[in-house]
Amino acid sequence: MSAQLSIRDLHKAFGAVKATNGASLELAKGELHAIIGPNGAGKSTLIAQIAGEIFPDSGQIHLDDQDITRVPAWQRPRLGLARAFQVSQLYTEFTLQENVALAIAAREGKAFGMWRPLSRDTRLLEPALGYLQQVGLGPRAQDPVNELSHGERRQLEIALALAQEASVLLLDEPMAGMGADESARMTELLHSLKGRYAILLVEHDMDAVFALADRITVLVYGQTVLTGSVEQVRNDPQVRAAYLGEEHA
Repeated sequence: MSAQLSIRDLHKAFGAVKATNGASLELAKGELHAIIGPNGAGKSTLIAQIAGEIFPDSGQIHLDDQDITRVPAWQRPRLGLARAFQVSQLYTEFTLQENVALAIAAREGKAFGMWRPLSRDTRLLEPALGYLQQVGLGPRAQDPVNELSHGERRQLEIALALAQEASVLLLDEPMAGMGADESARMTELLHSLKGRYAILLVEHDMDAVFALADRITVLVYGQTVLTGSVEQVRNDPQVRAAYLGEEHA
């Protein structure tokens, strides 16, 4: 399996705190790769470095064999890397379809000031509806965003990520704040995207992780201490004792 995204020995310190301390992993084409670890493990800092929101002190990030370590965050979607949940601001007074149309317009380099013409542009609205249908929100395309539940907003944010036409998706705790039914719907959605995108998933919901992941990387104190299959991680005594607990054994 060739790596579509490669993280090599990333280090990032904030004063005396080493947020990432040699983190490394590889994401293969079409793979769903989960990152787990206790609070304070450095997961958010790692994702922020991959997304380009902060730069590492040392180490390298390669996307499709291109070094993107110092590429600004706004340029990375154009290279094939999109982050959900902080991808774009949601315009709550606009409809779902209009929000996705704006994301498509931004991808194509059209200015926000052209909003009125864009709202009637079928070249944007038709594909926007397609992305909403992919995430299960097609029937709500004409509803304003401020009428959505928390889980539906998460679905919309994934539609915005898909609208960037990236091949690699970074998903940062998509189940956060969800109830059981919403988590189940999100798990089904992510399962439907498997194989079509390379997905790097940070998530605390271990039932979802075990249901979705092809491989899992365990991050502790900014270091990758184990990468393996679901069974390898589930059965590792150190991981189980330190993080998973016996309920996931």
